[in-house]
Amino acid sequence: MKHVFTLTFFFLFSLNLLAQSPTISNKNFSIGSYGRAGIAYALGASNSDFPQSLNLNGMGSIGGRFEENDYFELVTALHFNPAIAGEEKTKINVQARFSFYTTQGQLIGNVSNKSIGGITTALPELYAEANNIMGSDWSIWMGARLFRGDDIHIIDHYYFDDHSGQGVGIKYKNTQFSEIFTGSIDTTSTLPPNFYLNIVNGTPTLGLRNRYVSIIEHTITTNNGYVKLLGEYQRLPSGTAQGADTFYNYPADNGYVVGAKYFKNINSKLPGSFNAVSARYGTGIANGGDGGSSRTYVTYGAPNLETNSFKKAYSLAITETFLLNLSKNYSLNGYAIYTKSRGASDSLNKAPDYLNKQLLFNRKQDIAFGARGTWYIKDWFHLLHELDLTWRKDGTQDFGQMTKFTIAPTFVPTAVRDVWARPHFRLVYSVAHYNKFATDNLYSPYLAQSGSKSWGQYLGAKVEWWIW
Repeated sequence: MKHVFTLTFFFLFSLNLLAQSPTISNKNFSIGSYGRAGIAYALGASNSDFPQSLNLNGMGSIGGRFEENDYFELVTALHFNPAIAGEEKTKINVQARFSFYTTQGQLIGNVSNKSIGGITTALPELYAEANNIMGSDWSIWMGARLFRGDDIHIIDHYYFDDHSGQGVGIKYKNTQFSEIFTGSIDTTSTLPPNFYLNIVNGTPTLGLRNRYVSIIEHTITTNNGYVKLLGEYQRLPSGTAQGADTFYNYPADNGYVVGAKYFKNINSKLPGSFNAVSARYGTGIANGGDGGSSRTYVTYGAPNLETNSFKKAYSLAITETFLLNLSKNYSLNGYAIYTKSRGASDSLNKAPDYLNKQLLFNRKQDIAFGARGTWYIKDWFHLLHELDLTWRKDGTQDFGQMTKFTIAPTFVPTAVRDVWARPHFRLVYSVAHYNKFATDNLYSPYLAQSGSKSWGQYLGAKVEWWIW
């Protein structure tokens, strides 16, 4: 009887809690999304079910992004209203971003996490921000966010100030200071050489040493644009790991970044024309920027095994990008990139990592030029056409070179004459030519799939959208 009474009590108590649970009724909610999907065929490849990019190895989407695989982002935000009368009030938001992608082929349709699709999920953003606090010039944010400025959209490259990570930031007028922790980087896909060893049950496993990135940015506004100044200091604490028979001890390390960017608006018949040029120099462990990414904290190259540091490492990155709305019928979006990076080893070619288990290239150069034209044949029908030229040199090897041309007839249901109008329904055909070094060394994901060829071809039907 006692047990029956106890169970009855807890049952009624649970019902009471359920009855008291809040009912969602707030209207302060918004949702956004970015995504792309489609089908494609790599002409000449032995396994054309999962076509690969025509771009050179190590350059990601630099060289054109029409071959990018399916990808989906869902962004949600909550907006809070402070109890302050008038228009001068704090703007408070809490934002979360969910992303879904795969590196193994198909993402959507008849796939799941347990199949060959290998769907990967991520939460790159979860943060809160309070802007113009109490109507002042102060703002603050905390959490994890895609903390970055403008990109070169046609190559998906955030070229100057990509500080995405988990941290905190404070801003006063045009000056902001941020502190980012980078320990959550996925080391299973791209392992920076600055790591320590987690030894579990006597077995060494790789893990990234968390570094602290201090960032200061100041923007100077001009009549038709702005100048942005950038400074970073990166600190890597000492790392020690000990197992039954091994002991590893790496000293602390650091790095610095300085940079400047000039952005200018240009008057044109269709609004939105601009030109932007940037230069950035990083030293020590802050010499990152590879694989299509510009993040300085993903250290490039091999370490100096005598000092176990990256004291001699450096990287120089120079970019130019523009959008010219030349008339009501035509727009031209272009870019130029030069990157030169070197690790801390004295080698000009390859050098060993901390464990002497793999050789890392210790020097590289990236050169890229490209432009995409948009011909507004009709309000709802645009003809995209793009030419890209890229060069990549790893170590003392010869330059690999690719020239690629893409034509993409595009249906634009919003019927807006703008390069940013979305969604896009595209038919895509790309053809690329490789030099002898790239051909002989299969220096492209496409060539690795298809074998040694001077030419590569890609045919697909793609849709891309965003709404914010």
